[in-house]
Amino acid sequence: MLEADYMDYHEYELEDFLADPEFRNWVLKPNPASHFFWKKWLAANPSKRDTIFAAKEIILSLKFHSCNSIDDEDQGELLKSILGKRKTASDIKRMTWRRIAMQAAACVLLFLGLSIGHRMSTTAELNPILASVKYIVKENFKGQKSRVTLPDGSTVFLNNNSRISYASKFANEREIFLEGEAFFEVKKDSAKPFLVNSNGLVTKALGTSFNIKAHKGKKVEVGLVTGKISVASVSEDKSVKIIDDKGGKAIYDAFEGQLDISAYEDMDFYKWTKRILVFKAADFDEIKEALENWYDVDITVENLNRKITYTGEFPSESLENVLERIAFVEKFSFKINEENEREITIVFK
Repeated sequence: MLEADYMDYHEYELEDFLADPEFRNWVLKPNPASHFFWKKWLAANPSKRDTIFAAKEIILSLKFHSCNSIDDEDQGELLKSILGKRKTASDIKRMTWRRIAMQAAACVLLFLGLSIGHRMSTTAELNPILASVKYIVKENFKGQKSRVTLPDGSTVFLNNNSRISYASKFANEREIFLEGEAFFEVKKDSAKPFLVNSNGLVTKALGTSFNIKAHKGKKVEVGLVTGKISVASVSEDKSVKIIDDKGGKAIYDAFEGQLDISAYEDMDFYKWTKRILVFKAADFDEIKEALENWYDVDITVENLNRKITYTGEFPSESLENVLERIAFVEKFSFKINEENEREITIVFK
């Protein structure tokens, strides 16, 4: 397709991208030409980045559910009908990424309901299991961590600013959707593979433990602690990689379609499950984001005029103690607002 055919994409909203066959082809069947176009288009339209991520996640999730009995045209119509009335550009601009992500998750579940209804309307058969299955969503906001027991007895340690969704009953597969970071301890069941879908990467295990970090707009990072897992891009079914060494690491870039396998230098990547905050050669953006999520605060930074690469470990320490230790090394002062302790100001010297 000629680039001129894409000229109206800057007018598109979430439901338009969902219904567009060329966009769906790029998500599900990427090639060098489509990757080049969308990277160039996103660079020219950065305000659409969150909308593109939400649309892409919905389509990948739907593909993972394999609605094969619905043809492409019907899928497009169902997808476009999910959101109903078009939102204006100003409406989208006012939406936070959390609202877009929540809307995306709602769209996935609604589409599944619509697609099931579509199939039921063409057959006299009714699967009684579907009627009793509900989707459960567990979400932690900033400053929160939780432990979740899944229907099969597996355990999920859910980090702050993260969410998982899963069926109330597992049928042939144990399928989890993750946004953010979680550590999984999986009960072995060879008849029911354990699958985690995170930003277009599927991690598969039978009985093992592993960590996944999959924040929106960032690369997915998977680390193995025990057992054996496989990782594969949803859009590249043949690109399955096996990780069976402790500390094995997978990095997946959804927009590049790149999946790399390596290893961690140590096993610090899941210490957060023991409430230990770890920084490894972290720049200050990474430090700021981690502290805001860990302690549920808002940090304002002033006069940062040099590169920071900080390494440190903090076992269950207060925010004030953490800031004091980092400040001693990186030479800044900080002030906690007395009227609102969630507001922190950091000033570099």
